[in-house]
Amino acid sequence: MAKERFFNLPVLILIASSFMLGMSEFIMVGILPDIAVGLKVSEVTVGNLVSLFAFVYAPVTPLGSALSARFPRFATHMTLIGVFLAGNLLCAFAPNYAVLMAGRILIALVSGTLVAIAMTYAPDVTTDTFRTKFIAWVFSGFSIASVVGVPVGTWVANAFGWRWAFHLVNALTVVLIIGMVAVLPRNSHAAKIGFLSQFRLFFDRRIQLGVLDVVCGAAASYVFYTYLTPIMRDEVHVPEQYLSVGLVIFGAACLWSNLYGGKLADRG
Repeated sequence: MAKERFFNLPVLILIASSFMLGMSEFIMVGILPDIAVGLKVSEVTVGNLVSLFAFVYAPVTPLGSALSARFPRFATHMTLIGVFLAGNLLCAFAPNYAVLMAGRILIALVSGTLVAIAMTYAPDVTTDTFRTKFIAWVFSGFSIASVVGVPVGTWVANAFGWRWAFHLVNALTVVLIIGMVAVLPRNSHAAKIGFLSQFRLFFDRRIQLGVLDVVCGAAASYVFYTYLTPIMRDEVHVPEQYLSVGLVIFGAACLWSNLYGGKLADRG
């Protein structure tokens, strides 16, 4: 009997979609000083976009995930990825801080829901044996973005200007959309419970503790990560050409923890 393959084309496309979401979310980290200079605002003001992103992302994600389950999955997926692309285009061509903020809000509105939709493909693109591994890898797309995407985006920004970092995301997103249209299944799994019923889960103490754990971990990580580039540059005095190395090291640690967490879950 042939050995089951985990990394088939649909799985790789869904991991790549998570990577693009992570790259778009975290790219601000590496190019924050460049944007501040380009738009003539302070680095703290640009850094506030990370907080704004989180404030929009957090409440919209459960609402968007619940609502998306009531509509055809593939059409919803493609519509939201289109909104994601529009948000990044706004960022790339933003003439001022207000337009950049609008673009970041658009991206935050759909990013969490896109990850949730990607998870629903698990029964269609992999076997029960690899279900937990699939979830771990989709989440790890964000960490892969911090290992590869953010340093690459930082290098592009340093070489060609910060707008080209967003242009890179846009170009890769177009390629990703073509891949999604080509390989993702079109079937849907309609929601069998009401919209409000889905939120009863949040009254479960175990769910509350799980959410709290993620919130505390993300808060501790992102507060530091947001200003990692200025910290390395101004406090540690790391030369500009080595800033990407620091971002790679931090991202690699995040990636390892995600993948090792998936292995621990399989043992449980």
